[in-house]
Amino acid sequence: MEIWLIEDDFRIAAIHADYIKAIQPEAQVQQFLSGASLIDALTQTAAPPTVLLMDLYIPDVKGYDLVAYVRAHFPSIYIIMVTAAAEREHVAALFSYGIFDYIVKPFDEARLQKAFRQLQLTRTAFQKKAHFTQNDLDALFYRKDNTATEKTLPKGIDTYTLEQVIQLFKEQKYTTLTATQLSEVIGTSRSTARRYLEYLVEMNVLATQLLYGTVGRPERNYVLCETYEQN
Repeated sequence: MEIWLIEDDFRIAAIHADYIKAIQPEAQVQQFLSGASLIDALTQTAAPPTVLLMDLYIPDVKGYDLVAYVRAHFPSIYIIMVTAAAEREHVAALFSYGIFDYIVKPFDEARLQKAFRQLQLTRTAFQKKAHFTQNDLDALFYRKDNTATEKTLPKGIDTYTLEQVIQLFKEQKYTTLTATQLSEVIGTSRSTARRYLEYLVEMNVLATQLLYGTVGRPERNYVLCETYEQN
């Protein structure tokens, strides 16, 4: 995933880039200090970024104009505002442009992580679904605050991703998955995917089978418990 961020203060830009790399270690991150440099890069790239994190206050361009430009010419980019502007007129105006999320400075890594969790669910939904049920649409448009629920989960396990993994099995998109396959589906590292799968084994949601290849150690295959029991 390609993630660009525009922030005129290079120190803050570096902090935000570090947050992104901690949350999305596989992401390609580019930083821009001016609106002109961002627009120049956008016009020259053959593949626009997936996500743009941007401040409203950029010295060489009006923030609204930049958002309008991106929306008009690159509608597929998910825009996440990262700004100190929290006045009603700004929030309402930017909301009308269809931004994906709005994060007020200063913020911590956990808040940005929430944005990327929802982004991953949204992207996966558009990639995998040809038709949306009402529940699917509710998940997209009514983003739940699962802070209280997450406190009961082990460290490194969040509600959004956990529910996504469970649904992959229960909706029979996949009858079995390895950690490698799951990492590709949900866009995480293999170790992160394995953490979710093993947690679901502990909760008796999934069972494991061993896959024996021609070389190396056997790989664990994960399947819904009821499916495993039927076999």
